[in-house]
Amino acid sequence: MRAARRWVALLVLLLTVSACASIPESSEPKAVKEVDGSNTTIPINPPPDDIDPLALVRSFVDKAASPASNHESARKHLAPSIERNWTPPPGMLIVENVDTIPATPPQPLPEGVQLVTLRADRVGRLLADSSFVPETGELTVDVRVERQGNGQWRITTPPQEMVVSKTSFSSVFRPVPVYFLDHDLSGVAPDLRYVVSQPATTLPRRVIELLTSGPSEGMRDAMRTAIPPGVHPKTNTTEAADGALEVNLSQLGEVSPETRRLIAAQVVYTLEGVSSARVRIKEEGMPLLADGKDLRPTDMENYEADNLQRPDLPGLAVVSERVLVLDRQAKPIPGPAGSGEYDVVRAGRSPHGGKFAAVTRRPGGVALRVGDFGGQLAELPTAGNYMSKPTWRGEEEAWTVVDGREVVRAMATAAGWVPQTVDTRALPAGRPITDLRLSRDGTRVAAVVDDEVVVAGIGEHDGRAVLQRPVVLRPPQDVRITSVEWRQDESLVATTDSNNFPVFDLSVDGFRWEPYTAANLGQPLTAITVGPGGQVVVADRHGIWQSQDTEDVWSLLDVPIGGASIPFFPG
Repeated sequence: MRAARRWVALLVLLLTVSACASIPESSEPKAVKEVDGSNTTIPINPPPDDIDPLALVRSFVDKAASPASNHESARKHLAPSIERNWTPPPGMLIVENVDTIPATPPQPLPEGVQLVTLRADRVGRLLADSSFVPETGELTVDVRVERQGNGQWRITTPPQEMVVSKTSFSSVFRPVPVYFLDHDLSGVAPDLRYVVSQPATTLPRRVIELLTSGPSEGMRDAMRTAIPPGVHPKTNTTEAADGALEVNLSQLGEVSPETRRLIAAQVVYTLEGVSSARVRIKEEGMPLLADGKDLRPTDMENYEADNLQRPDLPGLAVVSERVLVLDRQAKPIPGPAGSGEYDVVRAGRSPHGGKFAAVTRRPGGVALRVGDFGGQLAELPTAGNYMSKPTWRGEEEAWTVVDGREVVRAMATAAGWVPQTVDTRALPAGRPITDLRLSRDGTRVAAVVDDEVVVAGIGEHDGRAVLQRPVVLRPPQDVRITSVEWRQDESLVATTDSNNFPVFDLSVDGFRWEPYTAANLGQPLTAITVGPGGQVVVADRHGIWQSQDTEDVWSLLDVPIGGASIPFFPG
């Protein structure tokens, strides 16, 4: 994760070197110049002369992503009488496969008037809080186009929604993780948002405004913030004369030194996604922290360390109902889970390695066992015919799905491990849950529900875990999802039943789906897991394979463990 962030920060730095102009805070809906992030301003040109009505509507959808100068690029496609009073609708409906065809009006139209049907496939929406929510289905809307006095066609009835092509949206907006607090309020967790990428010099200001506004709507109950309500940037986030980024917050009120450190961690990690500069945080012009020094992410590593994979903990694998170490020796782990005393079907190790959970065979089905790694595992009264691979939330909670219906978390208490049912009423009703994985920051789950990926936030109400605001992430191809795993806290990997697209890398909000190469893999895939550094490991009937990137050919892991095993890393 850190390597990826540093690559993004370097890219932003290069962009920033060439960027110096900025757009105004607000503007009247009139023609102004668009800033392209360089030392020049360029005019926003109208559509080409003599463009036909069908091409005009497609061009409108393609230009609608740019908010510069109150969406002037899109506004120039409108008739002058409409342009003067047109208020762009809030948010954006993002579409792909855009097509336009002549519509058949219910009544004959006057000379110089045409009705155009805009058709496209829905991708999702950019909400007012700059978060993305996927959406499916076909969009069909009629757009009225009229020939103007100068002979040019212009739109007189634009769509009621701001319809934007995915290609143009991706060229104007960029995803940025904005950091809030994780489930136990001791570290940071990313909330993916989308901001206009140019001019690059204004990116720090925009992401700090998102940070002080709080988590996105979908994560509001799953994430918290150390920044008190009503606190906002006192001045714009700008670069000081010595190159440091200066963030000046309004009065915080009475907050503890540790809360101030948490605020600093949120600010520093959020800005890391858009700048490589040192960060100087102030409160009403005075240093936020007692030492007053400029900060970098390396100064705040302890707030992220708990949510990163431990590189010193090896992968493991369930092989012939025993748990082995995933290395060249493939020795059994200590204790009954490795010796064969338990008939292990699936297993999961806690993030820091001290705890272990196993689904074991018993007469009539399977049971859940939890305890110290390498020791005896207490059998809980949680039993069924099927249980998913256990997944951990810190060192105190192990979660599993029982019989595709009930989600159970085993919680560490003074009296031992106690199972508790998770409230899953927000998930699609009556659909089987075949896999479930917790994010390393403990704020979200990713599940396979009825062959689709579903991501939901985790709330706590009256001592119970509640899954909230689930979002279905549907793949771009017609495939069935078979398993899912977190790659980073902003991205997932998923296996499918497809020979052509066996594995996908996808963003946590479903905006991005990238297929891995299919070379060397054979269906069915029995498991997927992710090791330190984002190494993706899958198992098929021939063996265990690894890949570092979507374009890499899968290579056989150098371990004496055959196919149909279930590899897993801590988490």
